[in-house]
Amino acid sequence: MRISRSGLLLAASGIGAAAVLAVGSTQVISRSDAILAATHPAPPSVVTAATSPAAIAQGARLVAVTTCTSCHGADLTGGRLNAAGTAIITPNLTRLAAHRTDAQLDRALRRGLRPDGTSELLMPAAAYASFTDEETAAVLGYMRSLAPKGEDAPRVQPGLMLRANLALGRVRTSADEISRAQPSVDLGPGLAAGRHLAAIACGRCHGTDLGGIRAVGPDLTVRGYYSRKQFHGLLSKGDAIGEGHMQLMTQTALVSFSHFTDAEIDAIYDYLDARDVRLGAQAPPKKG
Repeated sequence: MRISRSGLLLAASGIGAAAVLAVGSTQVISRSDAILAATHPAPPSVVTAATSPAAIAQGARLVAVTTCTSCHGADLTGGRLNAAGTAIITPNLTRLAAHRTDAQLDRALRRGLRPDGTSELLMPAAAYASFTDEETAAVLGYMRSLAPKGEDAPRVQPGLMLRANLALGRVRTSADEISRAQPSVDLGPGLAAGRHLAAIACGRCHGTDLGGIRAVGPDLTVRGYYSRKQFHGLLSKGDAIGEGHMQLMTQTALVSFSHFTDAEIDAIYDYLDARDVRLGAQAPPKKG
């Protein structure tokens, strides 16, 4: 499932009792149990947590720019979310790292899988599937560098509304999201760096193809909306000028995207601008 930076499950917003009535509570429980219990093949993993100070620092920055802290807390000891009426405590990653192998952590991050092969329920692994082995090793190294503290989070017990959304396919498990994910447009090696950064940092709210997620984030069109200078202001300072409710983007930029370097912001802008050209995307003319 996709979670906004504010911790609300936007993919399931507005879906309540009607979803249960459409299926029936007995069928809701039966179908959702089957979805949650489904197992998936564990892909091989060759990643080993990095231990050098440089790699750990890289991991800390990746955790920041890919907004892991928005769900797991600034110190990664867990946070609280509300998913379609179900109160959820997110995993304490400082303790989770002590309980799992590198391969298990890798599969959770990039495949959305638990050690038993069932799917994570909230992990935005579809966006993080683009992490390279080196980046994954750095993230794991950073997690393992943190001293365990706090308590282990209880396993999520989905409420009836959340189960109804699962049963109706309006909300999907992490593994299911990955199976349906579409990549963004490949514009060649010269723009590959920006494409990659956009995938791991923006794909969570704007879709793996960057084409937008209804009620979460729009298509990442920059032409007609943001000049290069304005785009730098957006990502580094949260200076949003787009239409609609931009508070979430401003908050995300200040907390997470401000960790991007100027060169990285340029790379993302270059890719998005070239993507607009390829797709013929352009902001509509302003009214009045």
